[in-house]
Amino acid sequence: MLSVRNVSFSYDNGSRALNDVSLDIDRGEFVCIVGHNGSGKSTLAKMFNGLLLPTEGSVTVDGMDTADDEKMLDIRRLVGIVFQNPDNQIVTTVVREDVAFGPENLGVPPDIMAVRVDEALKAVGMESYAESAPHMLSGGQKQRIAIAGMLAMEPQVLILDEATAMLDPMGRRDILNIVRELNKQKGITVVMITQYMEEAVGTDRMIVMNDGSIVMEGTPAKVFARGDELRAIGLDVPPAVELRELLKQMDVADCGDAMTLQELSASICRSLLKN
Repeated sequence: MLSVRNVSFSYDNGSRALNDVSLDIDRGEFVCIVGHNGSGKSTLAKMFNGLLLPTEGSVTVDGMDTADDEKMLDIRRLVGIVFQNPDNQIVTTVVREDVAFGPENLGVPPDIMAVRVDEALKAVGMESYAESAPHMLSGGQKQRIAIAGMLAMEPQVLILDEATAMLDPMGRRDILNIVRELNKQKGITVVMITQYMEEAVGTDRMIVMNDGSIVMEGTPAKVFARGDELRAIGLDVPPAVELRELLKQMDVADCGDAMTLQELSASICRSLLKN
């Protein structure tokens, strides 16, 4: 679905954000891209729907080159992107109208658009707020509306560019649950950009970036097993993984590749029963 080939990118001020990056993201995959501030992950996210174009190399979406102006509308129909601050994506004073804004600009007929808006609001659990004023909603609710606006356009790919960064832990959890459900139930390809390492747990694949390059890639279990390397580039592991490492070092319990507190507690119980 998404293919990045030897992509480098420099901003107008000369700062280089990406260095010869190559990767493929399959249809229906849930990929998490992590890295510290300035690692290049958000720059890469903007490449996926042509908001930024490579200085060198190429990016294709379902075989379409983002550098081809004639394909840009088709690409943006396929790829929706949700940013960190939902206020920057809300453009009307009524929730229903805001969700309808995208499909309306794509020329979707009104009767079909109405159905899409209702389905999108239901998918994010916001159908009861259809006639509400967006500015009166909480941060998490606004982010749900931003996601609904993307869903109403029926994208095949959803990019979350640090979309949970401004939310509290409960809000982050709710948004992640919605996105996981969309991936599983609707088969939407999801690319999640984040600094929160625990958000990578449960995704299909992790990509770790540092100084504009991909430095690690694999399942969350494989990446988190390299905790020392992650710490060396200013990242960390989820709390459950850190506790798992400590228990192993103290020879208390070997909890395998447990990555959540639930998995960790189950592993500890099994270990205690064996002893």
